[in-house]
Amino acid sequence: MNNPNPHRSFKRMAAAVALSALLSLAAQAKDDVAPVALDAGFKASEQATRMFSVAEAKALKGVKKVAVPLFSVEFVTADAQRAETSGFAAAGRAAATLAYTLKGVDEADFQAITASLYEGFLANLKGAGIEVVPHELVAASPSYRKLAASGVPSPIKSDSAITAAPPGMPIYGMNKAQTGGTSSGASLMGAFAQMGAGFGAAGAALDTITLQQELGAAVVSVQMKVIFVQLTNNNKGFLGRLSSTASVGSSVQPTVASATFSVWSATGGTLTLAQPLALDAAAFSDVRKKEKSTGEKAGLVAVAVLGALIGSGSTSSRDDMEAVADPAKYRDIVGAGLGTVTQMFVQRLKAGE
Repeated sequence: MNNPNPHRSFKRMAAAVALSALLSLAAQAKDDVAPVALDAGFKASEQATRMFSVAEAKALKGVKKVAVPLFSVEFVTADAQRAETSGFAAAGRAAATLAYTLKGVDEADFQAITASLYEGFLANLKGAGIEVVPHELVAASPSYRKLAASGVPSPIKSDSAITAAPPGMPIYGMNKAQTGGTSSGASLMGAFAQMGAGFGAAGAALDTITLQQELGAAVVSVQMKVIFVQLTNNNKGFLGRLSSTASVGSSVQPTVASATFSVWSATGGTLTLAQPLALDAAAFSDVRKKEKSTGEKAGLVAVAVLGALIGSGSTSSRDDMEAVADPAKYRDIVGAGLGTVTQMFVQRLKAGE
């Protein structure tokens, strides 16, 4: 029996997939998920079944032909965390801020990693016996032209991140809405603020359904995120805030913080990386304290003098650090880590689960 109102069905499908992606974003705002180390003991073929959270697994069943019109990777380039005490256990409050900036790699490196990763992803799909629609045929579709017009060129830059896509591929929809965030400094409320933009991407989801019908192929959209440092608020929680000192912990290590694969076939579904994937720290050649300018030093002295005059007993400190990447090692290690995630997705897609 035919659906009496297919457009309404399409809207429900679009809303369901958009909601799944938004809930995934909210879950990623939590910083208490332990990463899995991508080391010699990590077997992608064995981990593929447990490394993804799946919404609507039936979207993966029977997929023999795919198009990949949207593929982007967000590289976090700066992050900061602040820890505070309540002041109950001491004469005054204590606060500490730790900030990191990524050095040694830049936009050109991120673009190269993303372009190579995309080509490898398509090759893996073909190697798994899945037909891939050439991008020139995708680009000729009216629905894709509409989607591309709603997007922005790559890369998307912010003060804390650069999001890259393959050459000539615009970034639109949820991939556009979720750019620009940091890692450990994100809060659940911050994630919901980003959701406002995410709901605006629901229209792109509807156009993606139409694109799937025009191409006669499942449409796969890929979004991934790489961070370079994990920052920990050591005063988190009630007991931590009762401490007399404030501190922030750090671990400099490239990590695939999140990955979302949206699949539009007969229905819509998403696969989301269940745990961050920690990569080899050898990608970095140095971790050093940032040299403060004369103006910054004068500002710190002024704050200290003002605190002494007020006599509040409160203390505040800030450390600015730089993580210096070895460009060749960073490209190899990060590229391989991202490639492992896409390989696990292809395995799940081929298995239809």
